[in-house]
Amino acid sequence: MTSAVAEAHRVLHAGGLLLDIHPTDEPSTLEVWYAIARDGAKQVTAENLEAVRRTLLGPLQHDPDIRRDFTCATDALVDALDVLFDLAASRTFEYQYFFDSLDELTDYLEDNHEHARADDELLEQAAVVMSRAPTPPKLVIIQRTLVTALRKI
Repeated sequence: MTSAVAEAHRVLHAGGLLLDIHPTDEPSTLEVWYAIARDGAKQVTAENLEAVRRTLLGPLQHDPDIRRDFTCATDALVDALDVLFDLAASRTFEYQYFFDSLDELTDYLEDNHEHARADDELLEQAAVVMSRAPTPPKLVIIQRTLVTALRKI
């Protein structure tokens, strides 16, 4: 990451922006979301959508080496500040991955090693919350993501 930041500095014109987007080192969490209809309606539509209920189930289990990679990316950007770049802006946001079923979620986690694992207790808790949802639920992985804009000095 340090080499990439140095190369971006080399090729940018003075005042040019380097944009970086990467996950933070905060653990991703698993939630169940479902829609709530106004006036107790059984069917949720765009016209009667009252809210989306979010139920936090808990954090996923992360590989420490992968989390360290995220920290290293942030560290490389911090090291470049005041030497190569000025901070133009920085924001975090929730990046969301949606799944219709537990099978879909577990298949995704098995195929994408940059994400964590969901232990059996967390998956059982998800199954219970989904079974009680009054409207079709979604499983959602929430990953905190950082976007940073650095201006070349």
